[in-house]
Amino acid sequence: MKKKLIAGNWKMNGSLAANEALVKALLAGLPAQRFDALPQRARCLADNHASPEAQAAVAQLAELARSDEQRLQALDARAVLAINRTQTEETLRCGREALEAARAWGRVDLEPRFAGYVADALCDLRRAAEAVALLQPYAAWVREHADADTQWRYWCDVGLALDYANRLRDALQAWDEALAVAHRSGHRDRIWKAMSSAASTRAKMGQVQWAAEVGERVNQLALAADEGITLRVRSGQVIFAHRLRDLGRYSEAQPLLEAALQHFSREASEAEVASAEHRLSQLYQWLGQPGRAVPLLSTERTGLAPGLAMMRLVHRADLAHQLGRDGLPQMREALQVIDNPDDIYHRIASLFATRLVPPDEGEAMATSLAAWASARERLGVALAGHVRAGACALAQGAARRALPHVEAALHLQQGHQPDSFYIAELWLVAAQTHAALKHPKDAHIQCQVGLAWVQRVAAQQVPPEFVDSFLQRNPVNRELQRLDGLFAS
Repeated sequence: MKKKLIAGNWKMNGSLAANEALVKALLAGLPAQRFDALPQRARCLADNHASPEAQAAVAQLAELARSDEQRLQALDARAVLAINRTQTEETLRCGREALEAARAWGRVDLEPRFAGYVADALCDLRRAAEAVALLQPYAAWVREHADADTQWRYWCDVGLALDYANRLRDALQAWDEALAVAHRSGHRDRIWKAMSSAASTRAKMGQVQWAAEVGERVNQLALAADEGITLRVRSGQVIFAHRLRDLGRYSEAQPLLEAALQHFSREASEAEVASAEHRLSQLYQWLGQPGRAVPLLSTERTGLAPGLAMMRLVHRADLAHQLGRDGLPQMREALQVIDNPDDIYHRIASLFATRLVPPDEGEAMATSLAAWASARERLGVALAGHVRAGACALAQGAARRALPHVEAALHLQQGHQPDSFYIAELWLVAAQTHAALKHPKDAHIQCQVGLAWVQRVAAQQVPPEFVDSFLQRNPVNRELQRLDGLFAS
């Protein structure tokens, strides 16, 4: 999951229901006691909801704050609400204001927390290196002096920043630190959150199967640790569904994504809604149901962070292409939203773009992507890049240039899975390459491997109402069947 999942204020523990009971008991007291009841409620609402009720609670807290301590608590609640509403600029403002105030008032114990809010916003703004630099000076103090709450939160912040900075192995070490703290302190909710974050990092390294297995355990722990299905549990289920979808487990992924969308439409931010829409639309495209994806992407979502806004354009362009329309202008527009070639969003967008741009441009783009991803241990992305480079070379009649890419992708596939890429395309391009090189036996083998995967998924993992469209209207599946028929004849 991209977003860190925050919980707790200075001393907050317990469920939202328990906190509401505490508030009712204290609101009738003296002014100071009344204020003491509010931060816990405001923070818990802000952490679990993006609703008007949460906004009102945070606003009330800010209005009643009088002392330095109270103003810091109000800033803290504002920052948490801004994070969960994906209001990046507001998060940055609140985080910086709170960090400066903590420094001015000698609250060293709170600096790592507020630095984490600033780092979260910097990551959203694609400035992850700055986030890492901001957080690193606190490491020694956190290890020696911080309580378990601060330690856990700090290592989660560091893990997220390192992940965004393409330092995936370093991020895993940070997640291990966070998980160790969670186990020592016995916080079940923190255990599943750290596990979920580590799984996301491993998925980026091409370990999607591993991430899905952990995701299943995370989902069980989350449901056991929370009161019902909260916003953060739904967010975790969206990521779990993403992994299931990439592995071809569509019957499991679809209901999770649809339930999350229904939940998000009531109380989540535009970003949460868009994130679920993107994942569900791609699932429908792979099922041969592009028409079902159209309404998911047609709504304009405002206030999205640059990466998410970019991917919405990418998915719209990709969908237009599948529907037989010209998606290239929109894809080129998307590539300009974040034009930094070292940014993962730009690289993922370029993967989608290879199917729309002229094949010579696509081959160069995909070859560069494969090299870039391999150097950063994003081996699932590297696999997909090699497949697309091979397909683009074939489109130019250059099967010999395609072959090394096919061989590299098949080698990577032995231990890795691609992210947001339809895996059967690998076997199709491999079969087409060998056929073009007059290697009919190898071509037939690759075609049969791909077709066997497609048929197994159709029988076991596709909702019954979509089996026919999956086999006949998914362009990769349709071509694999056509090739197999040619080999049989």
